[in-house]
Order: sequence, then C-alpha cells, then structure tokens
Amino acid sequence: MPVGVHTSIAGGLALSVDRAVELACDSMQIFGRNPRIWGFSPVAPSEVSLFRKRREEAGIWPVVIHTAYLINLSSPDETNYRKSVDLFKNELTTAEELGADYLVTHLGSPHELGAGFAVRRIEEALAGVTAEGLGKKTTILFENTAGGGSSFGSDLAGLGALVERAAELGLSCGVCFDTCHAFAAGYPMRTYGEIKGLVKTIDGDVGLDKVKVIHLNDSKGDLGSNLDRHEHIGEGRIGLEAFRLFLSHPEIRDVPMILETPKKTPQDDPRNLRVVRGILEKSKKKK
Repeated sequence: MPVGVHTSIAGGLALSVDRAVELACDSMQIFGRNPRIWGFSPVAPSEVSLFRKRREEAGIWPVVIHTAYLINLSSPDETNYRKSVDLFKNELTTAEELGADYLVTHLGSPHELGAGFAVRRIEEALAGVTAEGLGKKTTILFENTAGGGSSFGSDLAGLGALVERAAELGLSCGVCFDTCHAFAAGYPMRTYGEIKGLVKTIDGDVGLDKVKVIHLNDSKGDLGSNLDRHEHIGEGRIGLEAFRLFLSHPEIRDVPMILETPKKTPQDDPRNLRVVRGILEKSKKKK
C-alpha cells in the first residue's frame, strides 16, 4: 500500500517531492498552485521538467494534485460557475503537464437548488473537459464530502452515478474516499461489522475498482456530525482500532493512502505516518 502525505509547494513544485522523500513517502499529494486565489499562471516548462525528474528519481506513485478550494462545479451563479470550470480545466492541464496520476476535486454546492441541479452542472463541466481533449493523461477523482450545509458529494451513490455518467461522456473518472468526511456524513466505521458494511456499501454504490485514492484522516466531529475537521490518526472520534480494522481489510489495504492530518508542528506528519505504518506492518505479519 503506497502511503504519503500532502506536501507543501512553497519555494517550487520540485521541492514538494524532496519533502515527500524526507518523510519516506511512497505517494504524495500537492496543490498545483495557491488553492485560495482565482488567479492562474501556467507552470514554467523548466519547473515542469524539474518536477518530473525529481518525481522519477524518487519513484513516487501516485502523485495526486488537489484542486483549489474556490472551484464550485455545482454553482447556480453563472459567473462563479464559469470561473470554476475554467480554473478546473487549467488545473487539469497543469496536472497532465506535471505527469500527475490523479486530480482530486470537491464538487461544490448548488445551494438551495439541490442534487439534481448539481449533477447537471457537473455533467456540463465534464462535457467541456472531454471537448477540449483533457482527462486522457490524468484521471479525475471526485472526493466525498462531510455533508455540511448545501455541499454536494456526501452520498456515495451519487458519486458512483457521476462516475458512470462521466464514462458515458468518454471520460474515465474515479473516487477519492475521505475517511473523516464519510464518518462525518454518517457512514459508521468503528467496529469490524461496520467496516465490512462500509466496504460493501462502497462496492455497491461506487465500485471498489473506482476508489483510486483514500484520504486517511481521523475526525474531530462525531458520526453524522457533518463537521469537516480532520484529526490525527487515532486521536479523533473514529479511533485507532477503527483504522486497524479498516487498513487490514483485504479490499482496502492496497489502495494508495494520503494523510491530510493537521500540521501544527514539524513532528505531526512523521508521527501520523509512524502510526499508519505500524498498523500496516502488523497487518502484513498477520496475513
């Protein structure tokens, strides 16, 4: 199972690979740009080459890019929607130039217009992606949400339907499954029986083969709280035993994992990685 963290791109994209290597990561996730601004500038060819070279030398797989938080592919506001679609296409272009394996995106909020409206908006955006010949080198992954407010994407069945619709449009897409978001959205996962049920639900609603990346995060909020607040592995409301059960499940343990746990000190990422690697090592010995 490839395990990694979200690393900073401060100082240049290639430095994010160096940071992943320092943590002995197998996989990694980055933002392709500042995720909190609309402005977009293409990555310089020299920076693309250097990133690709460092990544190849490090042997990291997969490389995941997370889109900007501002993107709302479900927006009912026409101006915001068009800006979101344009930025999404630009970020996908960057991901493909960098050789990223996956581009993870949240699906935004349709506000009071509901899920049906959101699906139509997202389908329109995906149709635009295929029309421009994008999405052939980097696979788009829809991330499940915690279900707070009017956000779209907390229901796994809805994500599965979108993946199928994307295939009909000629676009290969998948799902990034976030443990914190799923738990906060009401999917129980603290006992052996609940983990078995969760995996069965994922397979039925999405298809286990479509889950390409797992965001491994504990949750500050309780089951069904809709609170999107990540916690260190084993220190939140999901708990360490649940992660032992989850990571030892035969249908889960080979899926690439990315930790998005809090980074308040330089020791946080190494500590969370040690916990996860310890669980995986014990699970491996039991096989």
